[in-house]
Amino acid sequence: MSSNDKETGILLISHGSRLPYGSEVINTLADMYRDISDYKVAVGYMEIHKPDIATAVEELVKDTNIQKIIAIPVFLAHGVHTKRDIPKILGLVNAEEDHDYNHSNHDHSSHDYKDHKDNHEHKGHHHDHDFKKVEFDGEIIFTDPLGADPLVLEIIKKRINDSL
Repeated sequence: MSSNDKETGILLISHGSRLPYGSEVINTLADMYRDISDYKVAVGYMEIHKPDIATAVEELVKDTNIQKIIAIPVFLAHGVHTKRDIPKILGLVNAEEDHDYNHSNHDHSSHDYKDHKDNHEHKGHHHDHDFKKVEFDGEIIFTDPLGADPLVLEIIKKRINDSL
């Protein structure tokens, strides 16, 4: 293990789900990466599961010399969590830089937001959480989600071929 390996930690970030399958997958991926790497690896969740992202970072750096964290959102594409929530939690954007990303299943332009908010509820969950913020003095590198990567395409092709 090089000194660089000891100074860098890996944080896999998952959304969290009421069902156990997502946490089983992300924890298996973390274990698989640990098997091929000397980096210390932690998993943090946006919501529902523990540990949350900030707690995962605390556990990752506790009693170590970690100066850099590479945070990977294990999401397929960018969304409100990867563009707003996670950067805020990681301390990568401050209040002045925060962008108000609205997300919904319908058009809000026909009425004002306050009326919209007061007159009905979305099913599911809102993203106006008060997330615990990361306290870390080192460097945090926040990567893109998985995206339209050729390796993801290989998985899709395999699923198709296995089904034929």
